Amino acid sequence: MKPHPVALLSLCCILSGACSGAQEQDLGVDEMVFAEDSAVVAIPAWKPPPRPRRVASAETQGLTRPGPAPGPVCDGDHDEPSRSIGQATDGALQDACRMPAAGPGWLAVNRPSSYGTDEAVAMLQWAAAQVLAQYPASQPIVIGALSSENGGALRPHRSHQSGRDVDIAYFHTDKRALRRFEATDSGNFDSERTWGFLETLLYTGRVAFVFMDYNLQAMLYADLLDVGWSEDGLAGLFQYPAGPSVPRGVIRHAAGHADHFHVRFRCADKDKPDCVD
Repeated sequence: MKPHPVALLSLCCILSGACSGAQEQDLGVDEMVFAEDSAVVAIPAWKPPPRPRRVASAETQGLTRPGPAPGPVCDGDHDEPSRSIGQATDGALQDACRMPAAGPGWLAVNRPSSYGTDEAVAMLQWAAAQVLAQYPASQPIVIGALSSENGGALRPHRSHQSGRDVDIAYFHTDKRALRRFEATDSGNFDSERTWGFLETLLYTGRVAFVFMDYNLQAMLYADLLDVGWSEDGLAGLFQYPAGPSVPRGVIRHAAGHADHFHVRFRCADKDKPDCVD
């Protein structure tokens, strides 16, 4: 998929040094509050549509997707299953799995906040491995903040409190190995590999929201139409083209997300009712 010349409304400043979490612009969307909807937005009931026939490149032809994600690979001792408690914006995390600093297809750069639920860490590792399998020469995807070891407040975020939120860098077309979040626009957005990662997560049915800059949504949406998706098939997925303040879709606009996107996973069944979506 080729980038489209869609002008960005704004770019988030490049993070200095290692990823230290999202900017303060994250605070509003972490409350699920939108400009035209002051109420907390309910998580939509969305089921993945049937996969369209994809236009496969020579690099990806003949590859098949493996089955469900395996268990997580955790850094250090991890004997008990994790527990996500409360809400993403008011919660805690018990027996967290710490994502290792690196693995097949990923680089975790925010080590003090690399803790997540077993399910979240397993799905991130699995999705990264699938991109690497499809694109063997791909640089690792950069994983930023998840949660602190015991959850709770994680500055400057309002969310990231219960092990189910994660900030992730976009893939770039220049194929450099990134070590931090960098500004992304029509000149460097690799929509194909970014979608490969996102699609793997979305088809698990475990993703509640993806927060992404509206202009990057537009580029990704246009590229998916080019490879066989229909507008009807994308309607339940994307907020675009309804507008950046319309509370619709799984993939929604959030200011400050032009250098990374934010994935929020649903509560694992085993953690309910203590975990609240």
